[in-house]
Amino acid sequence: MNILLSIHHEMNKNAGAPGVTYQLYKQYQRLGHHAVLFSFDDLPSYVPGKWKGIVFPYFLFRRIRQLARAGQLDVVDASSGDAWLWALLRSRRHSPALVSRSHGLEHTMHENLLEEQRRGHVKLSWKYPLYHGGLRLQEVAISFRRADGALFLNHRDFEYAVSRLKVKSPFARVVRNGLPDEFLQLPIVFQKEKEIRIAQIGSYIPRKGILYTAQALDGILREYPHVKMSFIGTGCSRETVLRDYAEALHGQIEVVSEYSHEELPSLLADHHIKLFPTLSEGFPLSLIEAMACGLAPVTSFTTGSFLVDGRDALIVPFRDSTAIQSKLRQLIEDPDYLLAVRKKAYETAQQHEWNRIAGEAIAFYEQLKEVNL
Repeated sequence: MNILLSIHHEMNKNAGAPGVTYQLYKQYQRLGHHAVLFSFDDLPSYVPGKWKGIVFPYFLFRRIRQLARAGQLDVVDASSGDAWLWALLRSRRHSPALVSRSHGLEHTMHENLLEEQRRGHVKLSWKYPLYHGGLRLQEVAISFRRADGALFLNHRDFEYAVSRLKVKSPFARVVRNGLPDEFLQLPIVFQKEKEIRIAQIGSYIPRKGILYTAQALDGILREYPHVKMSFIGTGCSRETVLRDYAEALHGQIEVVSEYSHEELPSLLADHHIKLFPTLSEGFPLSLIEAMACGLAPVTSFTTGSFLVDGRDALIVPFRDSTAIQSKLRQLIEDPDYLLAVRKKAYETAQQHEWNRIAGEAIAFYEQLKEVNL
C-alpha cells in the first residue's frame, strides 16, 4: 500500500505529533508498505516561518495530486486541517482514501483557552480570532467532515467531532499513540522509598495545568518535606517556574528546562508519581512514557478506556487543585498503594507497542478502500 503521512510541523521524531507521525511512517515501512512523509521540511525555503502553517495545505494539495496522478498513492493520512483543500477539491472517483487524524482536536483546545481567559489565567492576543481561533477551526472542521475516515486520540474529542462538527461516526475511530521500542520492558526496580519524587513533564504553559499544580503543591510540599518535585522539559528557566512557588519551597523543586528523548528514563529513574493536570490533550506521549518508567499517574486525562481510576492511575477533574492534593496525599501516605499503582501503570504501558498500533491503522485503511470502491 502507498501511504502519504502529513504533519504541519518540522519533522522531529522526538517531539509530540511529529514523533507520532515518524513512528507510523517507520512501522508502515517495516510492515512492507511504501510510506512517504510531508512536513514543513518539504516547503520551499522562501516561505517565512510564521506563514508555514497557513500555506502548508496548498503545498500538500500539490503533492497529493502529483502522487495520485502517477498512480503512487492509495491513502492520505493527514493531520487535522492539513488536507482541507484536497478534501474540498478532489474528485472522489479514483481518488486515494483520505484520513484526517487529530493529534488533539483544535476545537476543544480552543474552548479550553477561552475558559482560561474567562477565569483571568491567560490573555489572548487580538490576532488570535483571526486565524487560530477562527479560520483554522473552519479548516479543521472541513478536513474531518469531508474525509473518508477520521481518527481521534480520546473520546472527548471524538464525541465533540461527531456531535458538534457533524463528522460521520461510522468512519470515525478513537485510536492511541504508542511507545518507542526503547521505552518497552525497561528494567524497573519497584520498592518502597523514604523520599517521594513527583514529576511533571512538558512545557510550562497554562494548558498543561501549571496553575493548578502550583495551588496543589503549595500544601503538599509544606506538609511533606520528604517530597520533591521535578519539572522536566519546561522550555523555560528555573526562575520562571519558581516564581509560582513560595521561597520556602524552592529547595524541594528541581527544574530541567530541556532534555533529549532518550534521556527521559534516566531522568525519571528515582521518581514515583507522574503529575499531569492537563486542560486539553490528544494522547499525551509523556504520560505513557512515564508509566513505562514505573511512575503512578495523577492525571486529568483519560480516554475512557485507556486508564482505570484507582488501578493504574488516579483520575482528577479538570481545574481541581483540591482533588490533585487529595490524590497525591493518598499515594504519599500509603506506600503499598503507591507501589501497586506504579506496577499496574507499568503493565498498562507495555500494551502500547507501535507495531500493533500501526497494524490497526492499516486495517482501517483497508476498510476505507473497500468502502470507496
